Amino acid sequence: MKEADLFSPGGCCITYSHPEEAVFVVDRHIFDRKLAENALDRGAKIFLNTKISSLSVEDKYVMAHIKTQEGEHNVFADICVIATGANYNLQSSLGLGRPKKIIKGIQVEIKTEDIERLRLYWGRRFSNGFFGWAIPLMDGRTRVGVMTEGNAIDGLRNTLSAIGDSIDSSSELSKARRRGIAFGTITRSYSDRIIVVGEAAGHIKTTTGGGIYYGLLSAEIASKVIKKAFKVGTFEAKTISKYEKQWKKILGKEIAFGEYFHKFYSKLSDNSLDGLFSAAKQDALLSYIAKNGKFDWHKDAIVKIIKSPNLRKALWNGFFCY
Repeated sequence: MKEADLFSPGGCCITYSHPEEAVFVVDRHIFDRKLAENALDRGAKIFLNTKISSLSVEDKYVMAHIKTQEGEHNVFADICVIATGANYNLQSSLGLGRPKKIIKGIQVEIKTEDIERLRLYWGRRFSNGFFGWAIPLMDGRTRVGVMTEGNAIDGLRNTLSAIGDSIDSSSELSKARRRGIAFGTITRSYSDRIIVVGEAAGHIKTTTGGGIYYGLLSAEIASKVIKKAFKVGTFEAKTISKYEKQWKKILGKEIAFGEYFHKFYSKLSDNSLDGLFSAAKQDALLSYIAKNGKFDWHKDAIVKIIKSPNLRKALWNGFFCY
C-alpha cells in the first residue's frame, strides 16, 4: 500500500501518499502455514490440539507438562522458547511478569466495493486511545477493525457505519474476532533455559499494535543466542541474558517512545484531536513522514511531533484540558 485516508473525529480527511510501497497487508492463514512448512522441512515436530499447562526449570533440563486429547505427559528439553502471543500464564508462573496492560482488538472481513485505499479513523466513537481501520484486500473484501481501551463492539459498529450505510453492522459484528494486544513489555524476557519472543514478550509497536515485524526481529536475535548457548553447552540465565540486551538495543527506545507518546495522545478529547489534525497540516507532518518516515520505526516521527511548534502546542493543550 502507498496511500491512506486519515479521518479526524470531526470528519476532516487528510490523504497521505507515500513515494513507494510502505505497508504490506499479510494474510495470516497463508503466512502461518508457510512458517509451519518451513519448520517441518527443517526437522521440527508440530503438535496440534495440545496445551502446555506448566513449565518447570531444573538444573539439567526444562520440563513442559503437556495435555493432549489422548492424555497428559511431560516433554524435556535443553531450552524452551515461549511464543504464545497475548497469553501470559506461563510467563507469570515463571516470575517473568506481564505487559503493563492488554488493549482490546476486534476485526471482521466484509464485502464492499467502497474502499479503495487504507482508511484510519480517530475519535472516541471509534476508539479510546487508539484508532479504527478499514484495509482493502482483494476480491472486494475489506478488513475492518478497532484497537481500543474502551468498548470494542461499539467502536467496530461505528467504524462499520462510517464506511457506508449499506453495511449491516449487526450481521457483520456476529462474525467479528476479538483478541488482546500487548501494550508494553514483560518484566523480563529470559531466565535459566527460557526465552520469550514476540508478543509473548510484549514486542509490539506501542503506536499501532503491529507485532509481526518486531516478532521476527526478536526471534532472529533469540535464535542466534540459542545457537551460541548450544555451542558453549550452557543454558543459564547469564548466557541467555544477551538476548534481552540485544533486543532492547534495537526495540527498546521504539517501544518506550510509543508508550510516552500514547500517555499524551490517549488523553486528548475529540476537539483536541481535531486540533492535532489541523496542526499536522500546518507543520507539514505528513510531508516529513513521506520523506523520512519508516513504517516499522516510529521514534523519529514522534520526536518530530514533539519538536514541531503547532503539534506540540495542540498535544500539550489537549493533555492539560484533560
